[in-house]
Amino acid sequence: MAPPPRKNRTAGIDPQEIFCCHACRLVAAIVGNGQGEQGWHLLRLGIGALLAMNVMMISLLLYANSVEPQLVPLFRRILLALSIPAMVILVPPFLSGAIREISSRRFCLDFLIALGSLSAFTLSAANTVTGAGEVYFDTATMLPVLVTLGKFIEASVKRRASNLLETLETLLPRTALRVTDDGTEEVALDELKPGDLVRVRPGERVAVDGRVVEGESSIEEAHFTGEFLPRFCRKGDEVTAGTVNGPGSLLVRADRTGPRLLLNAIAGMVQDAWRIPSQSERLAQKAATLFLPVVLLASAGALVCWSLLGYPDRALLSALSVLVVACPCTVGIATPLATALAVSRAARAGIVVRGGSVMEGIAATDTIFFDKTGTVTDGVPELTEVELLDPLTTRVEMLGRLAALESASEHPLAQAVISAAAACRVAPGRAAQVEVRLGCGISGTVTWKGVTAKVRAGNAAFAGEHEGGEDPGGEGAVIYVGWDGRLRGKLHFADALRGDAASSLDALHRMELSSVLLSGDRLSSAQAAARRLKMHRVEAPCAPARKLELIAGAIARGKKVAMVGDGVNDAPALAAAHTGMALGTGMELARMAGNVVILSGRLSQIPWLIELSRRAGKIIRANLALSFAYNAVALAAAAAGLLHPLLAAVAMAASSLTVLGNSLRIGAFPDPNLPSSEDGEAGSP
Repeated sequence: MAPPPRKNRTAGIDPQEIFCCHACRLVAAIVGNGQGEQGWHLLRLGIGALLAMNVMMISLLLYANSVEPQLVPLFRRILLALSIPAMVILVPPFLSGAIREISSRRFCLDFLIALGSLSAFTLSAANTVTGAGEVYFDTATMLPVLVTLGKFIEASVKRRASNLLETLETLLPRTALRVTDDGTEEVALDELKPGDLVRVRPGERVAVDGRVVEGESSIEEAHFTGEFLPRFCRKGDEVTAGTVNGPGSLLVRADRTGPRLLLNAIAGMVQDAWRIPSQSERLAQKAATLFLPVVLLASAGALVCWSLLGYPDRALLSALSVLVVACPCTVGIATPLATALAVSRAARAGIVVRGGSVMEGIAATDTIFFDKTGTVTDGVPELTEVELLDPLTTRVEMLGRLAALESASEHPLAQAVISAAAACRVAPGRAAQVEVRLGCGISGTVTWKGVTAKVRAGNAAFAGEHEGGEDPGGEGAVIYVGWDGRLRGKLHFADALRGDAASSLDALHRMELSSVLLSGDRLSSAQAAARRLKMHRVEAPCAPARKLELIAGAIARGKKVAMVGDGVNDAPALAAAHTGMALGTGMELARMAGNVVILSGRLSQIPWLIELSRRAGKIIRANLALSFAYNAVALAAAAAGLLHPLLAAVAMAASSLTVLGNSLRIGAFPDPNLPSSEDGEAGSP
């Protein structure tokens, strides 16, 4: 069965948002996938360039006075004959672009190129017919060729900003092996539905978002999480479409297919990010719009001034040079290209940033709020201390008796006790007659090393059989343990920190950001976590409404606030902050209020993202400074008659390439620091 044709996800992006003029659109067509259209554009460009080069060579003979005076009129007619087809081939697309620009009240390079080229040709043709004055056929024909060749490099660089979507497209397999009661069948992805069973063979890409129901293997998820180490998967674990299966065979039940895949959600969010202009982009667009009247006034001024001074030839050359050298494209691409590359760079690291304005705003963050449970902690309690209250009781006996008792409980603290005993290689005893009393604790008869005792665990009064007094509280959760009517020990528990939490907070503090911990737990537990992370402030206990109130208060005081959370209960706070960072994976993230989604759930990517945003901001500011400086100097030089129109065209192309080269440095931004093998588990969602 032939696989269905792939849909081009980049088709939804307006070409005007990626390419700024006809030359860019032409080059995009040349390097595109349509071979017929590509050949036609190459043919047109080749013929036009050939004619323009012949015009240039003959013009050089005239400039060098290498032609006998009586032959000059003939050579001019030859230039006119060569220039007419060249203009017919090269200029109409720029004219069409200029008309579109005028109708949409958006003036850019097409208008200036068409005006400059036609002005040079019209003047030269008139002088050829009358036999008086200079001719500038070389300028008229080579100008669109030079612009197009310069834009060839520029457009190929710009396309890197959209290559991410093409990369995402290639991650999905064309077909999948669906398992039914009648056997297996290979089907197109469009035929898969939620609930279908899909066999993923070794080395294949996963075709659906779903859950493993059979088999064990490792899954490579670098394109989604930025984590190069594969993740071990077994029955019950989630897998994502587009990831690569390792050596084992998996049977996956589909939860999401087609447009609801996380892969498609990421592509959609990146497309949306490119469509939403940032504040700097809007400023650059306004500057480019106001640029044309300034250029026209400068060109007219140069023409009038040099004419009044008695230099008509210089007046025409200066006016043409002003039209040619003016490059609003450098202003227009300075910000959107850098922003698009930064959004793409973040997406390659497994971070989806929803918009250029979000990417720019991240750099200004000075206060960052963190949810506690599941964000800076794993949400799983761990035993931190065993405090003995009876000199005749050993730590080993305490853990052995309590692990036996807690084996009958599903409470998270019970699992922490069992895990701690196993880690210390303490063999649990045997428990019988286990009874759970809500609000108090658990009790039962435990035999450990041949000695049987009635063991109680819970609050102080229950464990001490009403002889131990009240629980004085403390940091984190506490379990009192007693048997034979006496309190024997006290176990302290804390929510385990993520493996990369301490290093990530330390990196943020070095970047001079203030950190605030928000928690729904009691204050003592939150303070204990904050102390371990050296956070500046703690707010607990906090309901969702209180978190929202704290963030709104910080914003009212002029703070640039980011909020980091991992659950739906954090949605109001994520939406209220300037930057809401949602941790974790899954399709539900596409509907979360956070405008940044960190798919890997690694806290270490937060300081990396802020550094990326700051680097992008520096590059944008440098681009704008280069653009405005170039245009100011170039316009002055052209108006002063110091630039020939052809040199002006070369300078214009060079300015665009300078901005592009500076923007490309974003793509070389280093990968985020990867956690160690130990931290990798702790930092996983």
